[in-house]
Amino acid sequence: MAVTKQYLEWHGRQWRVRVKVPAKVRDIIGRGKLTHPLHTADLKEANERKWPVVARLKAVVAAAEKAVVSTDPLEAEALRLRLTNYDDDTQEAITFRAYQLDKEQGEDRARAFYDLASGKTTPLDHHVDSFLKHQGYRLKSEGDFKRALGWLGDWLRDSKLPVTLEAVRRVDAGKFVSESLVIGRGQQKATAYLGFIKQYWVWLITKGHLIGENPWAGQTLPSAPRQRRETELDNGKRPFTDAEVKTLLSGDAGSLLNDLMPVGALSGMRIEEICQLHVADCRDRAFSVFAGKTASARRTVPIHSGLAEIVERRTVGKKDSDYLFDELPPIPKSRETRSDPAAKQFTRYRRKMEVDERPNDKAKSNVDFHSFRRWFIRKARDAKLAGAVGFDEWTITWVVGHTASDRAKSLDLSQHGYAGQDPEKAKSALVEAVRLPTTRQPSAKRPKE
Repeated sequence: MAVTKQYLEWHGRQWRVRVKVPAKVRDIIGRGKLTHPLHTADLKEANERKWPVVARLKAVVAAAEKAVVSTDPLEAEALRLRLTNYDDDTQEAITFRAYQLDKEQGEDRARAFYDLASGKTTPLDHHVDSFLKHQGYRLKSEGDFKRALGWLGDWLRDSKLPVTLEAVRRVDAGKFVSESLVIGRGQQKATAYLGFIKQYWVWLITKGHLIGENPWAGQTLPSAPRQRRETELDNGKRPFTDAEVKTLLSGDAGSLLNDLMPVGALSGMRIEEICQLHVADCRDRAFSVFAGKTASARRTVPIHSGLAEIVERRTVGKKDSDYLFDELPPIPKSRETRSDPAAKQFTRYRRKMEVDERPNDKAKSNVDFHSFRRWFIRKARDAKLAGAVGFDEWTITWVVGHTASDRAKSLDLSQHGYAGQDPEKAKSALVEAVRLPTTRQPSAKRPKE
């Protein structure tokens, strides 16, 4: 196998790192490429040494790109000087410019400029790209993180504090949480946003970009206020009731939802799992789930007899690589999930059918497409309690693809080690024990092998 030479070039009888500088920032950086010697003539060793250097040089390029797009002319100027601050002449220019700013805009602006240009302080979002690359967030989580960091920047600015990493003290972190983060947001969402900021700071300290204590360590949200007598009870997300399932399945939801809803109700699959199914994933009387939320979500789900007609109709005459629900549009670069259009269509339909629950006018309903999955789990449990045979209490975890943390170790052992048990037969028995509470029962026809 050939050894890669990515980011490497041979120079002066040794390997060195080379990172190309984009045309738009060459005037700032002053060259078309950034290089750094690795002090080795061995290609394998060079590949082992190169990555920290590549990261450092790319950070220089990223800083230059930030200077180009900065909406604050003073910040852009400081960042440009920061990139070339490796000689006495540049430092003298920084000092002189800060002296000018002190006269023109005051000591605070002058000090902020001097510290940023000299490398003593770092813009709040300076390391965001590197952090996101390290974390590997999904697009939605990436957007949530950037949103939370933006709120922190706005709060620092409104509080007349520098919008820099070094400016955030423990007292400031606490004030931001109570004065901004929790305002107009539920406890669960605010906790998630706070978690993103905490993770950013942990990464910054771990990578050596910040020194000292983490001002976010131990920060918590204020306790939720006591509910008033007139406050509606809110138990959070829940399964559909049988009446709601019947209402949803009896309406005219269109061809997509008319098939998607029964599949969700009789398989317990998540909406994205359903929308990612290919024709090849619907063979041998089972759905093969590959595009799951977690590693444990990869599984097979027996095809309920009530779904046989839907599956046969949607697979006949198609190639194995075609989607089962092929009417959904291609996934644009702006999102990662194929199911978004279906989820939005379902929300509109659900509201039209007046299946909703939003206590105290909360923004999001307690019922959504995932409530079919919750309903399936409840119905499987109820069937077992009513005497259904052929499956045990833990079979449900294997059908719905719960993660290992959702199952006690003893349950895993019982499922894998029980002599004589056929897991696939047990899963089929469980799936068939769930019945739709509607007169529009799909055709009970076994899927073809």
